[in-house]
Amino acid sequence: MIPERPQNDATRTRLHLVEGAPAWRPSCGGALVRFAPCGRSATVVLLLSGDFDADTVPCLREALDAVRTPQVELVLVDLAGVRFGDSAFVHELADTRCRPQRHILMGPLTRQVASLLDVTQTRQTLGIALDVA
Repeated sequence: MIPERPQNDATRTRLHLVEGAPAWRPSCGGALVRFAPCGRSATVVLLLSGDFDADTVPCLREALDAVRTPQVELVLVDLAGVRFGDSAFVHELADTRCRPQRHILMGPLTRQVASLLDVTQTRQTLGIALDVA
């Protein structure tokens, strides 16, 4: 069950289908989180793209909440398509450490995202696999 979160109209998230798979997009802004099947029943892949800030990061939170089920043991979060992230984005990524599943962030990271994780000193605390293999 997905927990209820208070939202105002500026942060409302819309669930879409992109290429037949669920995708979360905020009502405004250029962020998108797509669900991608990976062939393993206990593993989920979330493909992030666009710009993530305080107004758009709720779509990431909604996607993470949606895959929070007893059947899912590993969540792979692909950051290769993220052009911009701010402190709200880092906060949401850091919060994955408190979730019941294991989360691995995948790259390659854009220069902006790599710099953001270095400046906030979160790169060392998050599970990051730069080689997607």
